[in-house]
Amino acid sequence: MKKQKTIGILRGREDLFPDDLVRAIEQKGRGAVRAELVQVGGEPAEKGLDFDLIYDRISHDYPMFHVLLKAAAAHGAYVVPNPFLSAVDDKFLGAAVASRLGIPAPRTVVLPLAGSTMLHDISERSLRNLRWLGDEEWSRIFDYVGFPAWLKPCSAGGWLGVFKVHDRQEFFRVYNEAIFHGEMLREDPAADRAVRNWLGRTTVMILQQDVPWERFARCWYIGGEVIVARYTPPRKKDGEVFGRWEDDPAFVGPQLYERLQRYVKQINSVMGYEVNTAEFAIQGEEPYLIDFLNFTCDFNPRSIEPFYPRCLDLVADYLVRCVLDPSARLQATNRKGAWGRLSTGRSVAG
Repeated sequence: MKKQKTIGILRGREDLFPDDLVRAIEQKGRGAVRAELVQVGGEPAEKGLDFDLIYDRISHDYPMFHVLLKAAAAHGAYVVPNPFLSAVDDKFLGAAVASRLGIPAPRTVVLPLAGSTMLHDISERSLRNLRWLGDEEWSRIFDYVGFPAWLKPCSAGGWLGVFKVHDRQEFFRVYNEAIFHGEMLREDPAADRAVRNWLGRTTVMILQQDVPWERFARCWYIGGEVIVARYTPPRKKDGEVFGRWEDDPAFVGPQLYERLQRYVKQINSVMGYEVNTAEFAIQGEEPYLIDFLNFTCDFNPRSIEPFYPRCLDLVADYLVRCVLDPSARLQATNRKGAWGRLSTGRSVAG
């Protein structure tokens, strides 16, 4: 008799999706697969976690989990998303990869840290490779990106530390003062402390072109399948928490719809991602890939209501297939994809 396979769900603050996912996996597994929520504490390095597969929804917010997941993978568990990819990915790399693949993306520049020599244990001698940015070079950057623009952390999510700047004066105020030194969220002291504690010497900022969009698409990529959704981002300043999702394939027309699907499959298959979302700001008939690093996809049934049953079914189906049939695991394609090339000294596209 074959041993029952076990899938562990590492969840965060959410309840509805992880609980529904456990039930969906066990229904699809038909006794061959069981699922449960992961519980960990002080774990020894020489012993793996007792799961054949772990689906991670929270390690991006809690580094100890990320450390455990890498060790679990070393001991033989299949971890989704791949913790060795999610540990090194960032938005600047995403812009570079999109460029190499011919996918339209906003113009993006990576910036030195503001006040670099005031950071702990960093001196001028530490930064001898760093060119001083004078007025002429700043002007070239601003001319290239344009205003308004988005000043944001290179690796982050949830709009944490993201600022829309409208001119060079506002840029320098935020870049030089607000990010590392000044008060940012005066109306919410606790959130202000959290943001400023999070931003530190390892934070790298990018300046990215603002794409005035007429339509906005958010696309799920789940185990090789693509779902294209019409999406209206929330107006954070008005207190909106959730964006608006609509199941309306006609909002872009058949040609652009097919193009979005192709781009999403291309970027995720090349990068070796399995469950992810990509966002496109659509200007005229040109879709700009503005973000595709969303391993912890929005699966809140209250916000994605028209798509929730299908997303739940696709995730459960993919995880069950992965644990029962190793040939279904998309991480294997990564050996010939971007990370396989980058880790052996080659460019993403040949």
